[in-house]
Amino acid sequence: MYDATNASRPRAKGRLTDVSGLRVGHWTDPANGTGCTVVICDPRATAGVEIRGAAPGTRETALLHTLAQASWVNAIVLAGGSAFGLEAAAGAVKYLEEQGRGIRVGRAVIPIVPAAILFDLGLVTHEVRPNADSGYAACLAASRDFQRGSVGAGTGATIGGMRGRKNRVKGGIGTASVRLAGGAAVGALAAVNPAGSVVDPSNGRIVAGPVKKDASGFEDSVQILIADPPKERGFFRNTTLGVVATDAPLDKRGAARLAVAGQDGIALTIRPAHTSNDGDIVFSLSTGSHRAETGPDELHAAALRAMSEAILDAVDTANAIGGVLPAREAIRHD
Repeated sequence: MYDATNASRPRAKGRLTDVSGLRVGHWTDPANGTGCTVVICDPRATAGVEIRGAAPGTRETALLHTLAQASWVNAIVLAGGSAFGLEAAAGAVKYLEEQGRGIRVGRAVIPIVPAAILFDLGLVTHEVRPNADSGYAACLAASRDFQRGSVGAGTGATIGGMRGRKNRVKGGIGTASVRLAGGAAVGALAAVNPAGSVVDPSNGRIVAGPVKKDASGFEDSVQILIADPPKERGFFRNTTLGVVATDAPLDKRGAARLAVAGQDGIALTIRPAHTSNDGDIVFSLSTGSHRAETGPDELHAAALRAMSEAILDAVDTANAIGGVLPAREAIRHD
C-alpha cells in the first residue's frame, strides 16, 4: 500500500481488499481464455458507477444512478465473454441468496449485484464463456488474498489490439491501494483490455501497447489514430473494467464522485481511453468502516492514483495465454 505520509513514491502495491469489508474471488479458464471476478461486500456497501466507454455491456447499473432508489450493493461482478458473460452475475446472486444477503421482500431475499463485461471472445475460442456456475465458483473462492495477472475477468484480456491480433500483448487483473494521511484506505482493481497503449504517468513511458515491427518497444496508440488510423473494426472488442473502493463513509453522490475519479485514473494511464469501440466502466464502493472525516478531494486523488497503479500492476503481472505474450516478453531487451 502506498503511504501518503512517505515522501518517496514507490509504485503502489497493496490490494483492493486493503479496504476492510471486501473480498475478491476469481473463476479462471486459461484453456479457453476467459473468466470472471466477483467483489463481495461484507457487509453491503454504498455504491456508484461511471460509464465512459461508448459500447458498455452491463447489468443493474441503472440502480446506481444517483436518482435511483437503491444506494448499496452486495457484490460486483466483472466478466469476460462479452454479453454472454453477464450470466455470471446470476451465480453470484444465487450464492448471496443462500447466504441470506440482499433486500428482504416478504420471505424473499434479493441480492443486489451489478455487473459488467469485456470482450475476450476468440483469444482462444468464442464458444466458452463465463456462466452462472462460474459466478458461483468465483464467490466460493472469494477472500482478502487473491491472485493478480491473467486470471478471472482478465484471463482473456489483451492490450494494444489497434494494430491487429499479432501485435498485441497480454492484459489481466491488477490491483493497488493507497493510505491517506488521515488513515482512510482507497483501493482499486482493474481488468485491463484496451485497444490502445498503457502509459506509466510517473514518467510518460509506454509500458504496453501495439508492439513495434522490430520489437524494440511499443507504439503510441494516440499517434496511430492521428497519423495512421486502422481500418474500422466494427463491433466493439475492448474495455477496461474497474472497481475503486474506500473505507471512508460516503453517500450515494459521494460514491458516484469516487467512480469518476477511478475513470480519471483510466484516462491518465490508458491512451486513448473511452473510445467508440469499448465499454470502460468503473464501479465504486464505500464500506464506511473508517469514521474519521476524509475530504472528497483527498479521496479523488487517492482513487486516481490507485486505479492508475492497478492498471500498471495488470501489465506487470500478466502471463501468456492463447499465444499472446505479456509486455515484458514481447519486446527485445538489448
